[in-house]
Amino acid sequence: MYIFPEIKGSITDYDVLVTGHLKWNRYFGETPQSPPRGDPSTCSSVLIRGKQADGSEYVLIVDPTVRWTPEAYYFDINRRTGLKPDRVTHLFCTHHHADHYEAFKYFPNAIWLAAEPVAGLLRENKFVDGSKIVPVTGEFLPGVYALPLPGHTDTLHGIAFSAEGKNLLVAADAVMTKYHYQNNTTEFQPDPEMNAVAARTIENIKESFDMVIPGHDQLIVNWR
Repeated sequence: MYIFPEIKGSITDYDVLVTGHLKWNRYFGETPQSPPRGDPSTCSSVLIRGKQADGSEYVLIVDPTVRWTPEAYYFDINRRTGLKPDRVTHLFCTHHHADHYEAFKYFPNAIWLAAEPVAGLLRENKFVDGSKIVPVTGEFLPGVYALPLPGHTDTLHGIAFSAEGKNLLVAADAVMTKYHYQNNTTEFQPDPEMNAVAARTIENIKESFDMVIPGHDQLIVNWR
């Protein structure tokens, strides 16, 4: 099933700020009982730039992830883009797991966004100021679209956009690593039915996108 949405606007640039990692990976022969890379995992953070309807620039970070200090995350932004943290206008959380929203607190002046069902979960979360979360649907900024990707969680929404004629997806944990992509699998989902949903979502992603930024790995090029 083709799932790339109709997107009317366009972005001007994107950068992967942080390439995420898993503290343990079954495809490396590892187990959760003795994670070899410590705790917690980090997720991939992606910065997307574009123009709003009034011509002003938006600077959106998808899934601002865990860092030991705000300054460490600001350095991630600067070394990849040359931008200072006060240029960030919007944040988006793909789903309610902590490594995907941990750095929201580093940007108190940005607009905090999540897809409607994720926003509801974050409002109930004592570790984030849920009163600041603004629910969004569809193309919520010109060129970026909140796309449902159920499986890893039933409410997860990735970000679809186009760049240089290619369809791209910030998949978050709908695609955890390239190995999960190859094998149509996810992690931390105990429900067999939802694991089947996750597999179908990955199959749909393979049909729809030229490049995929997974939740905990490097960019995947889909040689369709």
